[in-house]
Amino acid sequence: MKYLIFIIAIVLITLNTNAQELSGTIKYEIKHDWVKKINSVKYLSQSEKDKASYMWGTHSEYTEYAVLCFDKNTSRYEKIEDENKEGSWAWRSEEYIIYRNLEENTTYDLIREVNKLFVIKDEIQNPTWKILNNIKEVAGHICMDAMYIDPIKGNKIVAWFALDMPVPFGPDRFGGLPGMILEIDISEGALVMTATKIENKDVSEFLVKPKHKRKVKIHNEEYYTKLISDQVEQAKKAERPYFWQIRY
Repeated sequence: MKYLIFIIAIVLITLNTNAQELSGTIKYEIKHDWVKKINSVKYLSQSEKDKASYMWGTHSEYTEYAVLCFDKNTSRYEKIEDENKEGSWAWRSEEYIIYRNLEENTTYDLIREVNKLFVIKDEIQNPTWKILNNIKEVAGHICMDAMYIDPIKGNKIVAWFALDMPVPFGPDRFGGLPGMILEIDISEGALVMTATKIENKDVSEFLVKPKHKRKVKIHNEEYYTKLISDQVEQAKKAERPYFWQIRY
């Protein structure tokens, strides 16, 4: 505990300076495990879970990649095609881009769910995190953990945030902690997003609101929350995993 307090004290001394200098990209590796996802769904029967384990066996995992561009006020997150080359990647044409602006306290997220393309424009709304007292290194940064339970899906979400990167951003729609989130673990390994490479550089040209070729409807966070909630309830009635229609 004394070591933890010492580390936090040292970091706090340099927070203001570091925040002024923060700008760059973070590459995330996103690992999915279908069997763990299905086993985490509380309303599914054990027979359904056993069937999934039998069907998927040792081939239940797959990996994606994403990048977060950020500075002290803005972030933009989206999927990328990994080319397995140092410093080289290509943007994906996927309709899922998460944008945050702290100065305006706004979101502008381009999202496709249940075959609907729309924008979520609202004030930034973050989970109510419970900060814990564990420490580990992620991508060369000392991180602390925090957790919350998703009120709709019931997933336990653990975040590891960097003490020396004092901006409240993170991968996907996760944020609101006193440091950049470098790892997200959902339901004990069912889905894990881990920072694998961090580059400090000017990314102002990338920190723009998502663009879309055709007209889309703009909704608020309440609309999105209800959409997800309705999909989960329909999945419960049909006794099927909810993430066939929406993101896990």
